[in-house]
Amino acid sequence: MKKLFIYLLILVFYSCDKIETPIAEEYGKFDLSLFPGDPLNYFTQYYDVANPENEWGINPNSKGILLEDYTGHKCTNCPAAAQIAKDLEQDSVLNVIVASIHASEDGSFQATDNLFTENYETEAGNEYVRGSEMSGFLGNPMGTINRNDGGISNSVWYFSSGWGNGVNNEINNTLDINVQVKYFYFPSTNGLFIHSETSVINDLNGNYHLVIYLIRDDVVSPQKFNAGIVDTNYHHHAILSDNINNTWGTSIIDGLVRQDSVIYNDFSYQLPNPNLDSTYKVDNLSLITYIMNRDNMKVLQVIKTELE
Repeated sequence: MKKLFIYLLILVFYSCDKIETPIAEEYGKFDLSLFPGDPLNYFTQYYDVANPENEWGINPNSKGILLEDYTGHKCTNCPAAAQIAKDLEQDSVLNVIVASIHASEDGSFQATDNLFTENYETEAGNEYVRGSEMSGFLGNPMGTINRNDGGISNSVWYFSSGWGNGVNNEINNTLDINVQVKYFYFPSTNGLFIHSETSVINDLNGNYHLVIYLIRDDVVSPQKFNAGIVDTNYHHHAILSDNINNTWGTSIIDGLVRQDSVIYNDFSYQLPNPNLDSTYKVDNLSLITYIMNRDNMKVLQVIKTELE
């Protein structure tokens, strides 16, 4: 899997003229070999239409809530937690976006064998539960709600029984920053080009990162239940399959940024070959994009983009 990306910061005030094709300054870091044909055509046919200034429909009333469900195919209590997450996601009033992250401290619930043949762990997911920056994880199933610190012992971690309350506590929070995404996919190279526009709604001061998850929407494989039951036709939902721009994402703000500023970021990524693994067919993939405060992990905004 080839993963090359560019993280380019362009701050633009709406009163200023549009900066034309800013990606050209970082041409060598954007993997244009994933574009079939003359790479220059990408700029003229795709890039310019991806980044029109202030034309992405920024809606300050559309705040998303990221529910990260930490799970495992050998965790017998995880299917019930997954259903809680799906029920919250399907409530259109809440605007919950679920990422199912297969990770635990010792990896026992994610282990593979002759029956459980697929390993859904990711480097990022393991870092989230095993590293020192999001301490307090007690075991599957647990989850985060916008990574706020209202969970167990004032950590970011919630038991599934508390996910509903955690979501309700996030609903009316002010939206200080928004993000929109456009993408272009080229099947002949499995090349994915992602363009994001981050709009600052209220002044911010701090260290903020943009993170993009690659999600497989539906994967059928075994899941263990209580009493030794195994469902070999279980539908795993919204599996985190990779981080497009690394575990902690791309730094987009470091210091003070004023209201109405706009930040453009551009990434290229080669998707796994769907002929080798049909779960990576493009119509089974989504991107979850979020902005977080790197100092406390709090997610300020999240959106989901279904690929097709």
